[in-house]
Amino acid sequence: MISSAALPTPSALGRAVELRQVIDGFELQLWHINDTLAQLEREVRRWEAGGRAEQSVARALVSMYDAGWHLLPDRQWPGTRRANIDVIVVGPGGVFVLDVKNWREFAIENGRLRRGDADADDDLRKLLDQTVAVEDVLADAGLPPTEVVPLLVMAGRSNLREQVDRVTVLGAHDLTRDLARRGARLAPDLVERLLTCLADGCPPMPHATDPPAPAARPVRRQAARQAPRQAALPGPPTPSASGTPRAVTAAMDAPTAPVTPVTPFLPLVPVAPIATAPSRVSVDGEAGQGALMSREDLWRELRDAADREPVETWMTWLHPKQARLAGRQWSGPARVRGAAGTGKTVVALHRAKYLAARGERVLFTTLVRTLGPVYRALLARMAPDHVDRVEFATVHAVATRCLREHGLAHQHQQDVADTCFWRAWGQVGQYSTLPGLGLVTGYWKDEIATVIKGRGLTEFAQYAKLARVGRSTPLQPTHRRAVWDLYERYEQLRVERGVLDRDDVLLRARDLVRESSDTRYDAVIVDEVQDLTCVGLQMLHAFVGDRPDGLLVVGDGQQSIYPGGFTLAEAGVAVVGRSTVLARNYRNRERILRYAQAVLADDSFEDLDGVREQGRREVDVERPGGEIHEVTVSGEAAQDTALCDHLVELRQRRNVRYGDMAVLVPTNESERRWLRVLAERGIPAVSLMQYDGITCEAVKVGTYFRAKSLDFAHVCIPDRNLFPRPQRPSESADAFGERVQLERRQLYVAITRARDSVWAGIHARPGPEHPPGTGWTPG
Repeated sequence: MISSAALPTPSALGRAVELRQVIDGFELQLWHINDTLAQLEREVRRWEAGGRAEQSVARALVSMYDAGWHLLPDRQWPGTRRANIDVIVVGPGGVFVLDVKNWREFAIENGRLRRGDADADDDLRKLLDQTVAVEDVLADAGLPPTEVVPLLVMAGRSNLREQVDRVTVLGAHDLTRDLARRGARLAPDLVERLLTCLADGCPPMPHATDPPAPAARPVRRQAARQAPRQAALPGPPTPSASGTPRAVTAAMDAPTAPVTPVTPFLPLVPVAPIATAPSRVSVDGEAGQGALMSREDLWRELRDAADREPVETWMTWLHPKQARLAGRQWSGPARVRGAAGTGKTVVALHRAKYLAARGERVLFTTLVRTLGPVYRALLARMAPDHVDRVEFATVHAVATRCLREHGLAHQHQQDVADTCFWRAWGQVGQYSTLPGLGLVTGYWKDEIATVIKGRGLTEFAQYAKLARVGRSTPLQPTHRRAVWDLYERYEQLRVERGVLDRDDVLLRARDLVRESSDTRYDAVIVDEVQDLTCVGLQMLHAFVGDRPDGLLVVGDGQQSIYPGGFTLAEAGVAVVGRSTVLARNYRNRERILRYAQAVLADDSFEDLDGVREQGRREVDVERPGGEIHEVTVSGEAAQDTALCDHLVELRQRRNVRYGDMAVLVPTNESERRWLRVLAERGIPAVSLMQYDGITCEAVKVGTYFRAKSLDFAHVCIPDRNLFPRPQRPSESADAFGERVQLERRQLYVAITRARDSVWAGIHARPGPEHPPGTGWTPG
């Protein structure tokens, strides 16, 4: 051991060097501390500015609680440990995820948001990710994803409203006005259940001084109605009337902007799911104190509320069980199919809304010209901010535009093409084996249009071995040869005159789209796909190819009301693993559905997959009851009186809107006649050719064809037992059988348009082929 006396004593110079090193170290630490303090002060000022911005937004929302709006600030971001969402706003107009910014400089250029000289993509992506997280929280409650809207709110700004992708950029002073103009889209009970769901999925951010958050309790409707409405600024979370922790139950004056009185989403959200408890909630006043209402009962209650709205509101009603379909992601072309009344078209409309809200350009198409304006009006009720991103057009209108853009539209002259066909028939067809089959000449015109040109066939060998989907009259090889000869002569005459027919327009447009790099659409939705031709679907498919979420086809082969048919495989559209079958009828009451099914009970059909299916399908029915009124009449005048009396009784004694009623007939001539009959009786009426989807107090009158995809509360079908029409003297048994099956499908479509009741006129002496009440036994 060495004693301390033995240790060397440092010199004065050495000691000074050591002290200088210590001083330098302290000075360096002080520099770091000061620099850190300066950074922290800048950060504090930035957060204080952000906090003031969020508080200014809260004050802007101060009295909206009286209008049913709720502010949920500083919420946990689901799926993260410590990240937060600035503000979630829930109210009659929907659910909104707010990110409040206090930016001095920003600009929106060419659809891009910039902060100073830098892109603000990260901020937008963060807000979209938060929105998706909130969508996931509310998905099990049945809220469609498009009802959750991302808002980037700029503090201190006004007169600002821009769309950047799916995000709406708003000035803070414009916020309340923007929320108010969205109208009443969600019912009060629905809002309460969303709040309960958010209390669990997006609870308030925990703070050191916060007490444990109270657990969400069952919603009591009476308590929700009687909740005191006290204004408050943001503060510690406090329980709401429903037991939902709510940081702010502040109220403010909602601007009295004109709002269209529609509630298309009234029944969308039933009840928030609770994983650890039965799916039931307490409802006072209806089931008694402490009684439990099941999830299904709530859905039924909300659905019945939609029944009481105008039929246009009903046509946008999406059952919560189907809500996920609207926002589902598919890796390629997809298909939704199912029997009448299962909600295919409304799923397609909500899908269009979802894609448009993502900023995508959508084509929504069908075959019937009058459906486009109706669909647009329905989507405008659902998504007024996004409807302009969706183009509604028939497949032929899209094809004609393609030709117009290439200077070829003038070649489409259908009347000249028709003349060419009749000349070809006079020169070739009438001397062939075809007249001996007992089919009208128009049958062969349809054969060329839908089977040969509708499939794009170019050689007889293709036609000779083709399975003629949708055409049940058998053709021998000699008959097919005769059809091909007729086709070739028709084409020769048409080409000589330099004209195109409707099917040539589709063929030429398909090839033009395939050859071009046309990217005008991000997604294509095809409603009633079974009514298109194979070439028509190929043209639409060519716009988007097999890209994810690109093509959605919706339809039902049993509701095919036009001659011909095809399979998706022929069209080159593969939906394996991306096909959904809807098996529950939400539209028709049970007696109405059974009445309609009896029409087709013995008729099998093909549903775009080459497989025959039985006419009487297994379909679950959501709603019991329904009324069938088969009224026997002695003639035309008696039927006129009986039908008009029925409409007046519905209006005067049962308080049914005329606008929720329809008279459906098989021909345009019958439509014109019934419009005159109703006018003479003083009953307001509108033709389906003029109906644009806007609620009006007039009975709709139209053909079975134009009623496709529409809903009515009450439907009248005059001459019920005169359709299908009797066998013609020269009509063969095969020809009669094929025509009758087609007409029965048309009648089936007409009957299934009815939600609550069907009135059917039965002629007492229709003839031996049509005894009264054919196909239905009351009871």
